[in-house]
Amino acid sequence: MIGWSKALVGLLLTAALQVISVRVYAIWYTLFMTKTIPVREFRSNLAELLSDVAERREHVVVTRNGRPAAALVPIDEYQALEETAEVLSDAATLESLQAGLDELARGETVEFSDLRRELAEKRAAR
Repeated sequence: MIGWSKALVGLLLTAALQVISVRVYAIWYTLFMTKTIPVREFRSNLAELLSDVAERREHVVVTRNGRPAAALVPIDEYQALEETAEVLSDAATLESLQAGLDELARGETVEFSDLRRELAEKRAAR
């Protein structure tokens, strides 16, 4: 059974895994689901493009003079990217992640079942 550092459990589940899944998801959609269109076409087809993004989860890159100028992505992806940027820009969070990685490297771990039991006991004591 793999042990998990106490400091990493919450942070890794919320931050690191999200970063990984967002990146994999973004790469997949960037490679296979991105439409690139000029700004003139974007203006003419805005309602249809919004449906493509919102309902079919497509990405749209809008170009101006042949260069990418903006991107239209589903709102949950945008929010995930914003949250990831926030996590990565927060020094305290990064320090906590590093502390957890250091604990893991030193072998300071707890079994997941023990952690669940400990958390349940704390909740019950409230």
